[in-house]
Amino acid sequence: MRVFRSNHKFERVITNLIRHPELTSGLILRADILSDDTFELSDEQSHETESIIQENPRHMAPLVPGYELFRRIRRRLVPKVPRRDPELEQDCSLLQRSGRPDDVVVLMVPLLKDGERVPHYHPDVAAIAFRYIPASDNESAEKLDAEGRLRLEIIASLGSENTALDTDSRLFKTCKVLLTTAAKHSQGLHNGYAKRMHHDTVVPREIYQDLYQIMKEKYKHLKNEWAESTDPTKNVFEDIAIATFLILLWKDIYEARESNEERRCGQPPGGFIDMGCGAGLLVHILRSEGYEGIGIDVRARKSWKYYPEQTQKHLFAFTLDPLEPTFPSSDIFKPGCFLIGNHADELSPWLPVIASLVENAAYMSIPCCSWALDSRFYRSDPQLYPPLGASLMEAESQLENRFGPSRVSVYRAYLCWLMALSKECGFESEIEALRIPSTRNWAIIGRNKIGSVDGREKAKEILAVVGERKLFKAREGTSSHS
Repeated sequence: MRVFRSNHKFERVITNLIRHPELTSGLILRADILSDDTFELSDEQSHETESIIQENPRHMAPLVPGYELFRRIRRRLVPKVPRRDPELEQDCSLLQRSGRPDDVVVLMVPLLKDGERVPHYHPDVAAIAFRYIPASDNESAEKLDAEGRLRLEIIASLGSENTALDTDSRLFKTCKVLLTTAAKHSQGLHNGYAKRMHHDTVVPREIYQDLYQIMKEKYKHLKNEWAESTDPTKNVFEDIAIATFLILLWKDIYEARESNEERRCGQPPGGFIDMGCGAGLLVHILRSEGYEGIGIDVRARKSWKYYPEQTQKHLFAFTLDPLEPTFPSSDIFKPGCFLIGNHADELSPWLPVIASLVENAAYMSIPCCSWALDSRFYRSDPQLYPPLGASLMEAESQLENRFGPSRVSVYRAYLCWLMALSKECGFESEIEALRIPSTRNWAIIGRNKIGSVDGREKAKEILAVVGERKLFKAREGTSSHS
């Protein structure tokens, strides 16, 4: 397969695939890098190469004659379904042909103990080798941008009947995926592709994925108990993922209240408030994990009556009206509370306003439908309130660093406006792409205050102006509560 223009690009692409095996297999969650060592090339390297291969005596892989080791990455492959598949350590050795540094081989060897077999997600082979063969001298002379060749070779396990020559075999299909993915990434690198979106900037990926696996196993049965007419799979696993993120976020924000129970450390001192809680599943999961809090929606849902009593009595149906004289009520919004808005519609822009009115409150909003404070959000609306000026420009710059210089969609413009509003209310806005099954997966987090901004006074001003405009209408519900 002709793809790579240089051995350096080959090394960059293969190293990225070593660090991200989930790009080539849906059965692998990630790779944990255990070590990454480099070696000076010398005449003694042939001995070092032999020792690497022989660390796995049951699946002896032959040496690569004429090649010297210059880098070795040891990784642990973490399966997506740990109850079915075990983890696997693997050595990925980068070798260079003696006297021809542009001729490179990457040898991947699973490290197995006696009696072990490779997991289902790994091909049943003793080793896999990616070989970069540079363009010939004649080709290079004729074509300055000549492409090298990528060859994938395998060493069968002892006693294995697998063959990559059978085009219907799983091994052949796996090899094809590996080659195709490497070629695709090679072309992207050649075309100047750069990753636009940067994920896991608030909560580290590995910590999140490990806890999510535990939470998913614990609460996946709720999919079979879903009482609403909406998609149970999407809703249940989305709320499990959001609960996982919140638990880890709170662990980072708040001091431990019960040091002997690590899962319960990091509690919002004023509890959490899920505003527009819908089916109440997020409230149920968080309370089941030991977190104090309530859910509020304009009407009760069918699901509520099926939850345990400890969840039911913390779900409330009433209308939140920010223009009520005594809003926000200290009976609900206690000092140190954490506000949650998951696709909260009209309430989404009110979260930073309310949080700035409550002492030491913080919030996380996952906006969906575009609403301003007292009307639908239209980015070109001259009546849009409040005018955000410099805060909007700063938010646009911050978002461009995350999205890249792409076309500004309505959703992106709305995120930008919400972030600017959050800053006007005194919060340093953070934004994160949550790992949830939704196209509207961006979360805006307000947990740190800007010392030079009096967010409380700005929030009071917003309440006064919105009241004077007389455009705001609280969504009708069971009752009103201030």
